[in-house]
Amino acid sequence: MRAVYKVWAWLVFGAVCFQVGLAGYGAFYVANKVDESPVDEDTFEDGFGIHAGVGYLVFLLVLLYLLIAFAARVGKPRIIRNAVLFGLLILQVLLAWFGFEVPVIGFFHPVNALLIFALSGYLAISFGRESAVAQPPPAAV
Repeated sequence: MRAVYKVWAWLVFGAVCFQVGLAGYGAFYVANKVDESPVDEDTFEDGFGIHAGVGYLVFLLVLLYLLIAFAARVGKPRIIRNAVLFGLLILQVLLAWFGFEVPVIGFFHPVNALLIFALSGYLAISFGRESAVAQPPPAAV
């Protein structure tokens, strides 16, 4: 189960990186459309719709990641970090929803994304290092 946890850690980190890229795509897509005509809701959705959709997929991946952490028995500190990551994803969704109503709240959506990126990357990289350190050296022949 620890091998599944390690693979899932990298899957989550890759999905987070992809999600950040989709935000950039959405921003530049909409910026490009400003020159052609006024940006309406449909144009905005064309640019950011995939970012929103993949965001919910990342949310589910992180929920499964937390469940895998419990099953893999990776230790209390790591499980707490996985729970914090899941909490940041909940916050990310709320920031997106409320950011449309109160734009100043939207400021925190990309800032929180940086925290999600950093923590998911840390979890993936550090587990590989911990696993390598935990391995006993090969026996001398």
